[in-house]
Amino acid sequence: MEDREKESPLAEVPGGEEVEGGPAGGGEPADTADAAKLKEQMAYLAAEFENFRKRVAREREAQAAFGNEQLLRAVLPFLDNLERAMCQEGSSTGALLSGVRMTHGMFLSELRKFGLEQLPAQCGTFDPSLQEAIASVPSSGKPGGTILGEARKGYLLHGRLLRPAQVTVAADPPEDDGGDASTGSGERT
Repeated sequence: MEDREKESPLAEVPGGEEVEGGPAGGGEPADTADAAKLKEQMAYLAAEFENFRKRVAREREAQAAFGNEQLLRAVLPFLDNLERAMCQEGSSTGALLSGVRMTHGMFLSELRKFGLEQLPAQCGTFDPSLQEAIASVPSSGKPGGTILGEARKGYLLHGRLLRPAQVTVAADPPEDDGGDASTGSGERT
């Protein structure tokens, strides 16, 4: 132990730090008090960090459970309107349809506030990054790749694809082979 004191005037304190004045247990009360104080601070910081970790975990659980609360509160009035429409037994079909269209428009308007956008698909050109082709129909009146119909609307959320539109796409009409169809069946016997 005397060799170590001669080599270095610094001694290690629990926790990996070195202090001047020789070994930690060398009888100097200031070094022992500092070591005890450091140990107490480390224990306090460890407990504080554990509390922080638990608080963040609770906040994440709450965010997952109640993250859609604002959206659902915005949707509830539309649910109410649709329920009212279903209770109207004696109303005319035109009035009912008008009310449903109005509710649909209000619903889309409210969802736009949350970043939802409809993809316009009718009469456009097929884009495989935004649309899913569910059928290809030969069409001589429209160029290949033109959208003929939409089976399901597509949506973007804050500019990112949420759901692709399902569309029917015009295909180029098949070309004739040249002579087989007209000469092969036209022979007289």
